[in-house]
Amino acid sequence: MAKTAVSRFATIIRLIRFCVKCCGTDVSNPNYRMWAWTYVTIVTIFAYFGFTGYTVYVAVQMREFATILQAIATAGSGAQGLVKLVCCVGKASLIRNIQHTYESMYREYEGRSGVYTKYLHQRINNFYYLVLGFVFIYSTTVITMICFPLYELIVLSKKAMILHFLIPGVDPNSDTGYVIMFVVHSMFLIVGAFGNFGGDMYLFLFIINIPLLKDIFSEKFKELNELVVQPDKYEEMQAVLWDLLTWHQKYATILRGTKEVYTYVMFVQLLSTCYGILFTICCIFMKNWPTAPFYLLYCFIVLYSFCGLGTIVETTNEQFTNEIYSNCLWYEMPVREQKLIILMLAKSQDQRSLTAADMLPLSMTTALQLTKAIYSFGMMMITYLDYEI
Repeated sequence: MAKTAVSRFATIIRLIRFCVKCCGTDVSNPNYRMWAWTYVTIVTIFAYFGFTGYTVYVAVQMREFATILQAIATAGSGAQGLVKLVCCVGKASLIRNIQHTYESMYREYEGRSGVYTKYLHQRINNFYYLVLGFVFIYSTTVITMICFPLYELIVLSKKAMILHFLIPGVDPNSDTGYVIMFVVHSMFLIVGAFGNFGGDMYLFLFIINIPLLKDIFSEKFKELNELVVQPDKYEEMQAVLWDLLTWHQKYATILRGTKEVYTYVMFVQLLSTCYGILFTICCIFMKNWPTAPFYLLYCFIVLYSFCGLGTIVETTNEQFTNEIYSNCLWYEMPVREQKLIILMLAKSQDQRSLTAADMLPLSMTTALQLTKAIYSFGMMMITYLDYEI
């Protein structure tokens, strides 16, 4: 028996909640409160920053420029995890409201005509593909970064570290010290992967379903147009029109709430990803970090995925405007209803887009501009490093 769209949506929510539970941030729980595991996660993140700072200090004292680059390159992932935790916990009620809005939408339109069900399953399928892709990316990156040092230890008898930070009082060159470092690095990497994945999936879930509101909006407009040309069904036409106004307002509310939760997350995500890419490229050219290409690939995928979400919102905003302007038989309506259409059209032309802290628009154009800047700075640093080496 085929699964319903509602049950598939519930499965996605359970997957996300499982990941964020590992970090003590199950904000989907109506009774959620910060508890011991949440504070352990926060302490772990700050410990990571402290260890990274200590590593940079030691590297400066020993004039090891490569170690500084390695330590700072991955620090951005810790910053991303921290800001996601703070924003999601701080806006937990808003996240639950958006989630419940989508859940009620799926329940309501699951029982309607086939076209609505088709739209629901289409969005669920798109999100499944996205989840599978990110599961593959995260798991491949984590497994590679953990297994490659094991390979070097077993085959080459070389003690390579997973992450590039030191722990005060622990000698990574001794057998006991290396085991401690390996275990701590693995734990930090796995917890960070679960936390970042869960935080990302909430955002992706909210944005991937944004076009669903437009699809349902289009079907409602078709129903409105059918009633507009039937003068004897004025009351039904008016009810559908008010339903359209309410639906467009729901779209604006979801978009506004998503932006409120994630605007600073997206700023930190773009900033940290860009400098992570830059420093990782330098490490690749210096040939001192064997797993750097995997981390570089991960950073580029994250950069373009987040910017792609902004493009989805921009495209959906334009489609809403075009739907109202091009497909509405407004000229067949009474003057009063025409004014409501004008109001909805004006609102759709002034719709919000995703931005990074209201400083940088999130779109594929931005991703390309950042890539060009990374390339320019990368070439400059590579030239400098070649000169020094």
